Amino acid sequence: MTPFVGVATAGGQTGRYLVREFARRGIRVRGLVRSTRAAEAAREAGASETAQADLADRESMAAAVAGLDMLVFIAPPFDAREDAHAADALAAAARQGVGHFVYYSVLHPSFRGVPHHLRKLDVETQVKDAALRWTIIQPTMYQQTFLGLVRQATDGVLRLPYSPASRFHLVDLQDVAHVVGEVAADPDRHVYATYELAGPERLSSTEMAERVAQVTGRDLRTEELPATSLPLPPGLPHTTIAEMMAMFAKYDRAGYPASANVLRLLLGREPTPLATVARRELPSGCRAVTP
Repeated sequence: MTPFVGVATAGGQTGRYLVREFARRGIRVRGLVRSTRAAEAAREAGASETAQADLADRESMAAAVAGLDMLVFIAPPFDAREDAHAADALAAAARQGVGHFVYYSVLHPSFRGVPHHLRKLDVETQVKDAALRWTIIQPTMYQQTFLGLVRQATDGVLRLPYSPASRFHLVDLQDVAHVVGEVAADPDRHVYATYELAGPERLSSTEMAERVAQVTGRDLRTEELPATSLPLPPGLPHTTIAEMMAMFAKYDRAGYPASANVLRLLLGREPTPLATVARRELPSGCRAVTP
């Protein structure tokens, strides 16, 4: 039987990709959102319904997950109370009889000195201790994140708060969504599994810029920007800024090492390379015509 799946923060980037994948598979989706704008985004992505859910409000979470077979819990980026919010979501899921809890974590949550990773490690422990069936998804940084920097680089310069020589295995968010779709379509096959999801190429930011430049026909180059000079949204909490600086320092020291083996196995094919995603997702005006 096709499950009824709830997606927390369904109006965000990750949530929208997952909702689209579920809808493509004919899986009924309830988007858990906080605002009217997020509800509209979730419905545009394919959610059959939405529910108001404040992660900090236990009663609203309990009401929002009622009747679900599966809950995919995605916290907002750098959520300072993710561990507490996840505990409340787990309790709400247990209270309402939700059978399967999918926790959207991060690749290498045990990174020392990176607080938001360590919070996710704590949540993973909570999930494994809960009296629920569970699956944990651990994606690395998205290729879409890098392409966002390309869109912002109106002068062709990608300004990074870490060394452009640091290497990453960026992953296509659509590939990640496919895996979560497989979990929803056949939960029994994926129960009590933890999946590290990374892309097929170990590239520096300079090499990534070169790959995207070949696809778009743009002149792109990378430049290291001191993290303290990074333009940030106004009103960002000081604790969030400090955690971002810790993450950038980690990237500067060691990049973000990963393996594509698990994703390759789950997809049954090679994970999508960056150039392919750039062709698919960059605005048509940014792409070069392929001969």
